[in-house]
Amino acid sequence: QIYIYRNEILGGQIKIDVRLNGSEVGKTLQNTYMVLEVPPGKHKIESESENTSTLELTTEKGKNYFVWQEAKMGMWLARNKLQIVDEKTGKDGVLECKRIQTVK
Repeated sequence: QIYIYRNEILGGQIKIDVRLNGSEVGKTLQNTYMVLEVPPGKHKIESESENTSTLELTTEKGKNYFVWQEAKMGMWLARNKLQIVDEKTGKDGVLECKRIQTVK
């Protein structure tokens, strides 16, 4: 499983699109997270707002991965950056957020 979370106030009401392997999976807002069920192997996560941030990740069976979607000030919209974080940091961040549905 891949947890993608956004636990910052900055740019909170601006939706940021998230794609997995080229397909849209949802849009994050302030203090939200999504869970992506993925098979083991290589995956490409992209999030797009004023900029596009890309993270490539190789997953293993039975392991959880935590990706922090950092929001920053932009010229017109929020900018963003995807970052893999350790399990403790990720779990703490997810606990601050509300789960959102992903696109099937």
